[in-house]
Amino acid sequence: MRLKQALAAAFVVGLAYAVAQAHHAVQAQFDVNQTVEKKGTLVKIDWINPHTYMHFDVTEEGATTRYAIESLGVTGLRRAGIDSKSSFQVGSTFSFVINPSRNGSPTGLLVTLVFPDGRRFDVRNTDTGQVGGR
Repeated sequence: MRLKQALAAAFVVGLAYAVAQAHHAVQAQFDVNQTVEKKGTLVKIDWINPHTYMHFDVTEEGATTRYAIESLGVTGLRRAGIDSKSSFQVGSTFSFVINPSRNGSPTGLLVTLVFPDGRRFDVRNTDTGQVGGR
């Protein structure tokens, strides 16, 4: 009986480790060695954990593309001084720098966000949620 319990516990720990490693492999999804600067209108924000998502309409050369930007989770944003979803006004224009998606889709990992009033947030380390700047 103890052997079955030990094997079950080992399986659960191994599975949890594998999921955690897959979740934090941002380099697999985003090119962390490249940055792209954009300016767009906020159309939606998903104020959720483990990562928030900001959706922007970016218009360039007459064409509008919807970008989905992955950022820190709610707790990380709160540590950075962004204490609620109401900090983001839908319809406002933001500038942002992202690590682009490796597959060319209009997605990215947030590096820097500049609010319409000029406040600037620089994401220093997305795994630990450390953010600085204002």
